[in-house]
Amino acid sequence: MSYCAEATLTPEVYANLVKTNPEVDAVYITDHGMAVYFPSETAWSWTYMADSRIFDKQKDWGNARLEAHLANIAKFKNDGVHPGLEVEMMHDGRLTIDDPFRDKVEILIGSVHYLHLDIEEDKKIILKEWKNHTKALLNTGISILGHPFRWISNQMPVTRKIVHEIVKDAKEAGVALELNGHHVVPTDIDMLQECVEIGVPVAIGSDSHAISEIGDFRYHIEIIDAAGLSMADIRRFTPKK
Repeated sequence: MSYCAEATLTPEVYANLVKTNPEVDAVYITDHGMAVYFPSETAWSWTYMADSRIFDKQKDWGNARLEAHLANIAKFKNDGVHPGLEVEMMHDGRLTIDDPFRDKVEILIGSVHYLHLDIEEDKKIILKEWKNHTKALLNTGISILGHPFRWISNQMPVTRKIVHEIVKDAKEAGVALELNGHHVVPTDIDMLQECVEIGVPVAIGSDSHAISEIGDFRYHIEIIDAAGLSMADIRRFTPKK
């Protein structure tokens, strides 16, 4: 359902991957919550991040779409395909998913794709606001923090000290951090090493937006090797369901 993904990415494609690839036990489809609850133009405007009344107006519309989406995925449960969602946290601390649906998705990923900030502001202010947002997001009940340092790395260099701080916060919140295969993030090696040192689970996510990305873990292997680690060193995230 995500607006940034190929329309050819259907549950059938993922079911086939599980059937034909012995290295894949299951697939979790984690579409963007903003694509479920908002039309494309509204979703990409990000206005709901600063005004959650927009979400409230769209809630019934989005719930109906999410209900149908989950019903479609449920047809493929025996084929190893499971439902998830990737959500944002709005200004009032709510996520872009209606609360009654939280128990209906088996994995909830929280990610920072946009912050309602003037990126021309002082870098210290931007860093502080991002930290506050990320730490609050970690305590919303999500299972995984998606591509934890991607947004802030696009604004400024991120030090190992900052990485350590967020990894430690994730440990306290009981949240896994994602090693994301869709974007190269300069902090990935530091994050992986800190996760191993502190004992934070790592979610190996392909974040597939295209058929060519499904089941492609070359980037993850490259980063693990560059970090001087092996898969045996990493505490991998395992879904509870």
